[in-house]
Amino acid sequence: MKFASLALLMGLTTGVAFAQQPAGYQITLDLQQVANDRLKVVVQPPTLTENQATYIMPSVIPGSYSRKDYGRFVSGFTALDAKRRKLKVKHPSPNLFVIDNARTLARLEYYVDDTWDARQDDNFIFQPGGTNFEAGRNFVLNHYGLYGYFDGQKMMPYQLTVRKPADLYGATALPKQSPSATEDVCTAPSYVTLSDGPILYSRPDTASFAAGGARIGVSVVSESGVVKAAQIQEIMRPMAEALAQYFGGEMPVEHYEFLLYFPGLNSPLNSKNGGYGAMEHSYSSVYFLPEIPDPDRVKSMVQEVASHEFLHMLAPLNIHSREIGEFDFRDPQMSQHLWLYEGVTEYIAQLVQVRGGLNTPDEFRQHIKQKIDNAEKYPNVSFTTMSRQILDAPYKDMYQNVYEKGALIGFLLDIRLQESSQGRQSLRDVLLTLRQKYGPTRSFEDKDLIPEFVALTNPQMQDFFDRYVIGNEPLPYAEYFQKIGWHYAPTEEGKTLAFGNIGFSYDSAREQFKAAQTKAAENAFGLEEGDIIVAVNNQSVTMANAEQLLRPLVEPTSAEPVTVRFQASAAAKPKERTATPRTFDVKLHNVLRVDPAATPAQVALRTQVLKPLSQ
Repeated sequence: MKFASLALLMGLTTGVAFAQQPAGYQITLDLQQVANDRLKVVVQPPTLTENQATYIMPSVIPGSYSRKDYGRFVSGFTALDAKRRKLKVKHPSPNLFVIDNARTLARLEYYVDDTWDARQDDNFIFQPGGTNFEAGRNFVLNHYGLYGYFDGQKMMPYQLTVRKPADLYGATALPKQSPSATEDVCTAPSYVTLSDGPILYSRPDTASFAAGGARIGVSVVSESGVVKAAQIQEIMRPMAEALAQYFGGEMPVEHYEFLLYFPGLNSPLNSKNGGYGAMEHSYSSVYFLPEIPDPDRVKSMVQEVASHEFLHMLAPLNIHSREIGEFDFRDPQMSQHLWLYEGVTEYIAQLVQVRGGLNTPDEFRQHIKQKIDNAEKYPNVSFTTMSRQILDAPYKDMYQNVYEKGALIGFLLDIRLQESSQGRQSLRDVLLTLRQKYGPTRSFEDKDLIPEFVALTNPQMQDFFDRYVIGNEPLPYAEYFQKIGWHYAPTEEGKTLAFGNIGFSYDSAREQFKAAQTKAAENAFGLEEGDIIVAVNNQSVTMANAEQLLRPLVEPTSAEPVTVRFQASAAAKPKERTATPRTFDVKLHNVLRVDPAATPAQVALRTQVLKPLSQ
């Protein structure tokens, strides 16, 4: 399963009164008139004073770190004057529409295709950053996929009127009024803020709760009805409470919306490569996650993804550079601080879960080990250089490493800070200081962040940044983990239990689990490639219990015998085999375990870093 994430952007707080929003751009969408997954967009623009004006659809969006070119989904673009006469329009590139005699422009009309149904090639837009128009059922409206702005007029106010079926509810963090059951009106002070507030329209399955002074909303679309908003609410509540404690008892926002779409396992909307994940915004986040009937797996999946997205309330919402605060959707200049926006966010997401009691210290350590495994797939490069050039080769193919090495940078940085200050200062303290200084509406200069970080801590931290963030030296795992009483070794001789070489795949069309990447001579049960797994220890294997039953066959934790019932095909007679895992001598990779010989000082520092939030 692949999880991706996108750091989006801020604007002013969502508490702006509706009546205070003047009409710069007035946009109308009619969700009751949908044909072939295509919506009509009508734009009444602000007054234009130039003879020629350029309407811009986004090429790149904040934090996406890849080109989207949303203009390629626009067709039938028409510019009209007040007498409904057509104006001349040139279309020099996918995202630009150049209008002559623009002083007379009164109205734009065009159609937009949704992105979820586009061909899934290298240019396919990750679902949480795209659009979905399913007439009469649901609509995922990420605004940058629907409308743009005129060059020089990005910061003008927007008013969006949505005509909709009466039984659909629009969940969003944007200010919204509903003059009637079939009309919503949303407002935003600028394109930056509008694009930061997606809307999910669906037959309402919603829930809400309060945490840290914030109202948290949950809206769910589950294609087969397997996942419910009330279920997601119970997953989110302890996570939100832990985050509120991390922030000092009070959330940095007053309102937040979780917008979740769960496609069925056989849904045509699923990515061919099995990609799922989420995209965060300042006051909401959009999720595209598999509809799994096992509540424990849903909890684990949602908690893992949502904790990261939710934490973007800190960075980049409250801590961001000018490159993000004044994002150029046409020709963006990228910030050099992905180590902060994504890496530190991912580290804190893991830290809050262990400090909030949602995960154990052992689970936290396993997450860190997994990130070390994943990070070594990428070359050692300067993280600041990679960040600045993330849109281009070779760095664009390294983006996933911001969640792996980036999180490890955050962890080691926190260890070093707490060690050098004898526990008086942590990474959290520095981030909250930066949040207080900057906040949602003030940007820092990109070149000044690391010097300011060092000034807030101590001069020794400059060496850390010079070597491991600005420089490209490998991270010093053994040295830093020893400080907290963990033993790390790149390789080590060891033993492991195994039933041999065996894996499993899921045939969604037949709803069957099958043996994969194996031969009969290579596993203790004699499973052939493609054999259907019927039962384990006399318990039928279903999607709801597959993780529980099949995981021990791949990674046994005891030497107890296991019985597997299987068949070569649906018509074949079932076979049953019982086997006991064997002990194999192996070379262990990236060993990370608690050191039983850790000194009291090392244990004390580990306790300080991972201590419960209630302490």
